Amino acid sequence: MKIITTPDPFLRQKAQPIEKLDKKLVEQIAEMSKTLKSAKDPEGVGLAATQVGINRRLFIVTFNGVPEIFINPVLSNFSKATLFDVHTRAKDRWLEGCLSVPRLWGAVNRPYSVEIDYLTPIDGELEKRHRKFEDCDAAYVQHENDHLDGILFTDRILEQGGEILEETPSGLSPIEM
Repeated sequence: MKIITTPDPFLRQKAQPIEKLDKKLVEQIAEMSKTLKSAKDPEGVGLAATQVGINRRLFIVTFNGVPEIFINPVLSNFSKATLFDVHTRAKDRWLEGCLSVPRLWGAVNRPYSVEIDYLTPIDGELEKRHRKFEDCDAAYVQHENDHLDGILFTDRILEQGGEILEETPSGLSPIEM
């Protein structure tokens, strides 16, 4: 399974809901997990189905080394406080990157916390889950969910008037927009 990169138009598609857990979906999840684990330089934290050419509302995020599968996610109860409200100094903020947008990085001011309803496969069945995420975990979930709506982290940076940085042999350099 290959990760597609910009400017591939597939990354701009809005993914379709998943109707049932079938053999094909189980195989796709297994392949996506393997692809995410093998992503190095940079190492991947999450992977959306649309990043590997699958038009389904599905993503995987690894929390503390454990992958979590999110099917048909619905985000809600976004905090009024943002990451930049909590991490007030620029040096305390982290840069988002993306396996589908190689060598570009930037700070994205997302809501600090978010709740999510989703399905996850357990013993051959889709089980309903509800969780709340904060800080970088909330950012990971929001980043991957954006992929399902055809939105890239660079879109968020541009709409916020932020700076996109390019990885070069000598370090990170701002891109002229």
